[in-house]
Parts: sequence; C-alpha cells; structure tokens
Amino acid sequence: MTITHALTALGVALCAFAALSGLTWMRRVIGERPARRRGMVLNLARRAGPPVLAGIAVAGIAALTARGIPAAPALLLIGGGLTFGLHRGLLEVGQADRRAVLPRLAIAVAAGTGYLWLAGLATPL
Repeated sequence: MTITHALTALGVALCAFAALSGLTWMRRVIGERPARRRGMVLNLARRAGPPVLAGIAVAGIAALTARGIPAAPALLLIGGGLTFGLHRGLLEVGQADRRAVLPRLAIAVAAGTGYLWLAGLATPL
C-alpha cells in the first residue's frame, strides 16, 4: 500500500464521516429558530469554508496541469474541512460527545471501506 492509497482511504473515510455529521447537523439546524439557524450556517461556512475552497483549488490545479497529481490532497482538504466544521458545529449544540461520535465514525469507516472495495481502489496490505 503506497502513501497515496492510504491518503485516499483516509480522505474517503473523512468525506463519509462529514456526510453523516452533515445529516446530524442539518437535523439540528432545522429545529432551531431562524436567527439561530443563520448563525449556525455562518459558523459552518467560517470554519469549513477555507479548507473546502483550498481542496477545490487543489483539484482544479491538478486537473489543469495534468501532471498526474493524485486526488488525495484535495480529498483530505475537503473531507477534513467539512468534518472539522461540522464537528465544531455539533459541539456547540451538545451533539459531539463520544456516545454520538463513535457510531458515526464506525459507519463512516465501514461505508468508506465498502466504497473503496467496490470502486476497485482497495489494495491488499
């Protein structure tokens, strides 16, 4: 397993965790009053926006230069930025304790591993 494969696997797991955290965060946001909802969305954009934009820029530069730059750095930036922003947002509303995070993490790792296996990107150690 090369470092690129390991970074891709980590990036996919982070994106899956961000998707599950996003569903939980969205469920909490919908129940809030409109003024609080706007504040929560602004906090998410402030926390997750810069790394996600950097990841999109890295992916765009990799596509334009065609130098064979792997997608792993962009995947890590996007997945990591969303995971960080959503986790901090859930921490504000008390939904980021171990009891809530561990099942989400287990499902994300299982979904990421399943995706890598189905896509043919999983390699033996």
